[in-house]
Order: sequence, then structure tokens, then C-alpha cells
Amino acid sequence: MMRNDVSIPCGTLTLEGVLEIPTNGGRRVPGAVICHPHPLYGGNMHNNVVRAVRKGLLDRGVACLRFNFRGTGRSWGDHGDGTDEVQDVLAALDFLQQAPAVAPQKLLVAGYSFGCWVGLKAAANDARPTALIGVSPPVDVYDFTFLLEEKRPKLLIAGDRDFVCAAELFQKLTAQVPDPKRVVLLAGADHFHVGNEEKLIREVNAFMDTYPL
Repeated sequence: MMRNDVSIPCGTLTLEGVLEIPTNGGRRVPGAVICHPHPLYGGNMHNNVVRAVRKGLLDRGVACLRFNFRGTGRSWGDHGDGTDEVQDVLAALDFLQQAPAVAPQKLLVAGYSFGCWVGLKAAANDARPTALIGVSPPVDVYDFTFLLEEKRPKLLIAGDRDFVCAAELFQKLTAQVPDPKRVVLLAGADHFHVGNEEKLIREVNAFMDTYPL
């Protein structure tokens, strides 16, 4: 596997990222943009859930681009309340699509918590991603009704003890989300998924086996 620290142009800003590409005999591989949780609460691209999603995708031969939202780590700019961060996701997609080792027609967007909301919202108006992964969507806080029109394959995961993704609201939302979809409610898991990482990896593996890019 090749790992590179990268700088992602985003308008007048530059975002810090890490691009990891599995070895595939010189052939282009699918690629995923992975979005981290809320930066004002300590979220960044090194988060345990982000790394678990990354591992699950790398296991299935998908290149992974993790990045820090504006104002996080070495990324320029200031936090934009989730509105400006949509542009960060689109910039990361642009960067990934242009990576020589990545198949530009086989892209995925994944996100956790705040990153789930921002990442999937950005993807909702962009035809390039062919699949979506959302972990612990904070349905108690943000509007996810844009998923009600989402017809691409999607994996949606939450824990039944999540304090910003109430199980009842998560199940109500996902029941209305169109197929194809894989919906998982993890027993005993809270919002942070500490100790739950292997389960997340297995769920990402299973999703990619069912809906390969």
C-alpha cells in the first residue's frame, strides 16, 4: 500500500489530507473520500471511526482519502458550521478523481457524525459518487431528509445507545430511505464506537462485498 500526505486545493484554502492506495498491479482502483466528526468537539481525520471505515475500504481494494475540514489540523480557514465544509468535500472529490491511481468513475463518499451529514449532503448534489456510507448520522441535530431521494447504494450504521442519533429516529429515517441500502443498528454501541471498531470494519466489508464499486 502507498501512503502519501497530500494538500488539497479548495478555493483560496488548502486542506490537509492523507491518501492511501492499495496495491493493484498497476491498475486503477476505486476511491473513497472519508469525512471526520465535528472539529469543534475534537474531530479530525485520525478519529477511530474514520480509521475503521478506512480499514474496511482498504480491505476491499478501495483507495482512501481522509482529510481535515477547514480550520482543523493543518487545514486553512475557519469552521463553517457545516455549510462551507460541503465545499471541502467537493474539493476532496476533485482531488481524488484526478489521482492517477484512482478510477475516476468509481468513487464513494463516507462520513461519520458531523462528517456523515456534511459528506452525504455534498454527495446528494453530485453525481460522481456511486455509493455512500454514513456512520452515526446525528439525526437529533441535523436534517437528513435529503436521503429520502437517494437511490445510490448506501450503508447506514448507528448504535442503539447513541445520544445524537436516537435509535427510534434512525430507524424511522432509514425505513424511508430508498433501496438499495444496508441498515445496521449495533446493539450496545454509543456515538463514539470505542471498542466497536472491528464491527464497523466488518460492516463496511460486507457492504462492499454486496455493492462493489
